[in-house]
Amino acid sequence: MQVSPININSSNKSFGHNNPWADSPYDTKKKTTVAITTAIGVLGGMACHAKYKGYSLNPKKMFSNIKNSYWSKVEFDDKPVIIIGAGSCLGGLVGGYLIDKDKENRKAKKREALLQITNISLPIIFTTRMAKWGQYIGNKYWDKSRPKNLHTFRTKIPQGVSAMLGLIAGVFTANVVANKINEKIFNQGKGRPVQVTDFSAHLDDICVAARQISNTKLTDYIQKLVPIALMVAGNEVGNTTIENADS
Repeated sequence: MQVSPININSSNKSFGHNNPWADSPYDTKKKTTVAITTAIGVLGGMACHAKYKGYSLNPKKMFSNIKNSYWSKVEFDDKPVIIIGAGSCLGGLVGGYLIDKDKENRKAKKREALLQITNISLPIIFTTRMAKWGQYIGNKYWDKSRPKNLHTFRTKIPQGVSAMLGLIAGVFTANVVANKINEKIFNQGKGRPVQVTDFSAHLDDICVAARQISNTKLTDYIQKLVPIALMVAGNEVGNTTIENADS
């Protein structure tokens, strides 16, 4: 039996970070199931990265010294964001499979998971790599004999600017890759160009760029919200159906 390709609703946005709760066709119980499995996936990703970085997962040790805990020390650059983002998408996919056994809807969820991981990974990789390149340029060409405060200012600016350029390049690259995935793997047509709203979901990348310019308590606090922001991806995966699949 031939399976028809997923229909495209041209009014939706490509890997577009719609409201997964409001746009979901499922009832509250099913949406809650997806939210729970997504949260578990995010926590699992954080646990894997914490273990990789050498932190104990023993609750007693984790909470006995909060200032030196994983949550206090971690910087959400490319590796943790990709790991946690993958956990979010996997958790959302598991939840989506639990609430919906329809083969076509499951196919749409798998497609959404692949697109979300692409949109999470490429921008943060571009952002962090460009930030390091900016740091190299600043350190190489700034006269180190000048006052230290000016040296810091002049090296931070290239880092921040390079990071923002990396974010822009990463979003555009992710868009191209996502559209190719749609076209070659899922037979979904050529997709759509980047829209301004595509940048709204990249709290992690924006934090990385901001921290290159000024590593303050404010940017540190904001970056702690990154795992919560990454839960949007998993919820979109789990709540995607053939009817509301992004174009």
